[in-house]
Amino acid sequence: MKYRLAIGSLLIGSLVLSGCSQNREMTKEDREVEKNVVTGVAAIGGALMANALGMDSNAGKVVVGAVTGFTARKIYEDVNKDTASDPNTDVTPVNINGQEYIQVEVKDVNFRSGSATLEPSELSRLKPVLDALNNYPNTRVYVEGHTDSDGSNEFNQQLSENRAKNVAFYLMDNGITRDRIVTYGYGEERPIASNATAEGKRMNRRVTFLISEI
Repeated sequence: MKYRLAIGSLLIGSLVLSGCSQNREMTKEDREVEKNVVTGVAAIGGALMANALGMDSNAGKVVVGAVTGFTARKIYEDVNKDTASDPNTDVTPVNINGQEYIQVEVKDVNFRSGSATLEPSELSRLKPVLDALNNYPNTRVYVEGHTDSDGSNEFNQQLSENRAKNVAFYLMDNGITRDRIVTYGYGEERPIASNATAEGKRMNRRVTFLISEI
């Protein structure tokens, strides 16, 4: 039943996005409706979507020492260079189920606690990923949202999905087509720091990108 719910939610979300995003004459009001509908649909399926698609980024993940693919290697080099001044962004080549990805983990992202809205000053931290996606159109990006442990599991699950969706809309607003973006939310399930401190919670409110060739 959960599996069906996840697939159903994904299909609905895809239909909503394809119907709206391909309309180049959308008004500002239409755009807001699109965001609200798609974000609401995303909250139904949760991280089940990722599992239903076989894209659990923790399953079978292996950090690789060398990047073999030409595009992956260029993305790795470019994003590393463009994030060199950002100590809270890690760029790592990984292999998941035989597929090569460039993982970009943007930590200490200024999502206000309990909010899915990024501060405008934080958007510049996403630009290296945006530039890579624009420069290499034969790629797809998986956007993962994460939260700290404040609030209930259900609230944090939906919040993480909304955060991933908001980042996806930022990418779409800047030239990345919706068919190249897949979003997941993992709630508070995957902390990278202790939720016992304010600093740890800030690190856990993060966005992870996995970029692969299509």
